[in-house]
Order: sequence, then structure tokens, then C-alpha cells
Amino acid sequence: MASQSQAGSSSPNISLIVIFDFTQIFGFVLLCIVLLTAALVTTVRRSPAWFNFLSTWVLSCISYLATLGQQTGEMPHFSICLLQAMLVYAAPAVTVTAGLCFIIEMWRIVTRVGASSGRGPLSFRDYRILIVAPYVVHLIICVEVLVLGLTRRELVTRDKTYMFCHLDSALPAYVTGSVVICAILIAMAFVASTAIHIRKHMAASRLFQGQQVANIQKMVVRFAIFTVLPVFGLALSVAQVSARPTGVADGILTIAIGTLPAGAALIFGTQSDLMRVWCFWRRSTMSKNPLEASARKTSQSV
Repeated sequence: MASQSQAGSSSPNISLIVIFDFTQIFGFVLLCIVLLTAALVTTVRRSPAWFNFLSTWVLSCISYLATLGQQTGEMPHFSICLLQAMLVYAAPAVTVTAGLCFIIEMWRIVTRVGASSGRGPLSFRDYRILIVAPYVVHLIICVEVLVLGLTRRELVTRDKTYMFCHLDSALPAYVTGSVVICAILIAMAFVASTAIHIRKHMAASRLFQGQQVANIQKMVVRFAIFTVLPVFGLALSVAQVSARPTGVADGILTIAIGTLPAGAALIFGTQSDLMRVWCFWRRSTMSKNPLEASARKTSQSV
């Protein structure tokens, strides 16, 4: 098999493979803890798009761990290797698209609350579109890689770092990169629009308390920070393709990209309400002020 000879042209760096697997497992565990806490604890309120956004990062971790234990030695079975290639190319697109849907939800909530136009809350149809859209993108990219992999089986091989399977072709990487860039640009526009709306309308409105505005601003800042991380990952991927580093340098670039799931868990899992749940030994300081309680609910909904 052609892919076997290609994989055998260099020896795997076991230490780097172990570190990469650890970053994915660590991110997977952190994300599961955050999601389970938000789902099971009644004092934590999160929107469907928030859950969907972090769930796509769980899917990303699973994608890179599909050949765990088969990264050295003989090539994994063709079907397993192709399946992982499909998931790996789709992972960046589904996570960034889910992030875009999350920021659109946050933008709509912020602009609708207290609006004079009488627009109501987000409908079931709104949420359905925001939830389903990322998986439509995921499916399209998976089908693209599946067709290419089945028609040209020799392209299905391990990455040169031995960390996962991919296609030895630039086409799927360009397609995924284009989707990621477009989604990031649109997300950044919505982040900017949300920030401007908060500054111009919410902060001056009597319907909003200072703490409420501050909490929503913090969420916008968190997402703005995380929007930069896929750009960082994409830049590393471009450097990996264009410079074609080998050995340790190539493995380090891949590991750096692999830290994104843990970054998502830490950025969105360290909000005050979640920290209060985990720091259960601390005495609760929940305010009895109904306006502040309303502010907390609105800010937590995003």
C-alpha cells in the first residue's frame, strides 16, 4: 500500500505523540466537566448554542483520538484511517461554524432585550437553525473527503507526525481553511456589532443594571479572545504546510493546534457561576436584589 511506504519513510517521535494525545484527552475531559456541570446544576444557565459550541469541541477531540493506540507500527485499517481523515478535516469547520452561530445568538439576544421594536425572544426555529447549521457544514466536508479518499485510496495515510490520519492532498485543507476564514471574519463582525450595541444602547438604558452590562461584556470579550485562537491555529497550519518543517518542529506545531479544545474549556468554563459550583466550600454570596438576579439570568443565558 502506498500510504504504508510513505508512513515508513520517517520514524515516529513517541514523546510528541504522547503529548499530543494528552492534550486531546485533557481537553476532552475538561470540556465534559464543563458541559456536565452546566447541564446538571440548576444555578447555571446556558443557551442551546453555548452547549452546541462546546460539544463540537468534544467532537473535535474524538476526531483526533480515533486512532489512539494505532499511531505507530502498522497502518490502521483503511476504513478507520479514512474515517479519521473525514472527521479531522471537518473538525475545524464545525467548531468555528458553531462558534459563529453562538455569537449570532448572543448578538440577537443582546439586540432584542429591551428593544423598542417589540421583537420577542429567539424562537424554536431560530435555535434549530443555529444548532443544525454547523453539522451541515461538517457533513459536507466529510462527504468531500470520503469521495476523494475512495476515488484515490493512495492518498489516505498517516500525517507525517504519525499523530492522525489525513489525505496527502492540499484540496481538503484548502476547502476547510476557506470555511474557517469566512466563518471567523463573519464572527468578528458580529462580535464588533455586539460590543458597539452594548456600549451605545445597553449601558445607557435603565432596563439594564451595571452588573448585567459588565457580565455580558465579559462574555463578548471571552468570545473575542477565543475567536483569535482559530486564527492562531490556522496560521500554524499554514506554516506547517508552507514551511514543511520536519521532526520535532512539525510535531510541536501540531501539538500547539491540539491545545485549542482545552483553551475552549478554560475560557468558557471559568465563568463566575461555574466557579461557584466547583468551589462549593465557599459561602454563597448570591444577592437578594431582584434586579441583580435578573441581570445574572440574562448574562448567563449567553
